[in-house]
Amino acid sequence: MLAMTAFVSTGCGGKDDDPAPGTKKMNMKVTISVVGLEASDNVYFQIGAANHDASQYGSPVWKMNGTTQGNTHTIELKEQQFLGSTKTYVLETVKAFDFGSLNFDYSNDGAPLTVSYKVEIDGKVKTNVQNKVVPAGGTDDQNLTYKPE
Repeated sequence: MLAMTAFVSTGCGGKDDDPAPGTKKMNMKVTISVVGLEASDNVYFQIGAANHDASQYGSPVWKMNGTTQGNTHTIELKEQQFLGSTKTYVLETVKAFDFGSLNFDYSNDGAPLTVSYKVEIDGKVKTNVQNKVVPAGGTDDQNLTYKPE
């Protein structure tokens, strides 16, 4: 009993201890804008956040433009969302997660369009592409992943 008491009293760290590897979490904020999109253009953004276990399921993961979304760990934005009056979407995690991603592809078949996307992890900008003009015939695709520091 004395040995167990000694272990418990010395084995528990204070709040200044670093978390165990793989236990750090992060909050993610993604801002995406597409201006000048025409119906013939193709745009697809997929934003995701998850944990290394199934703990993200069954509860909201994302807020989009301030509104909490359903129980999905990914949000997809396609050209239809940018053809209306909303040209900018801000997606934020509801709670902290183990990792996140931004995957996108777009192709411009008409007049030039302008694409901007910014990813912030715990308030720090990690990816920032602003006002990238995509000429007729221009394309791009990226698969970006993020994890806590």
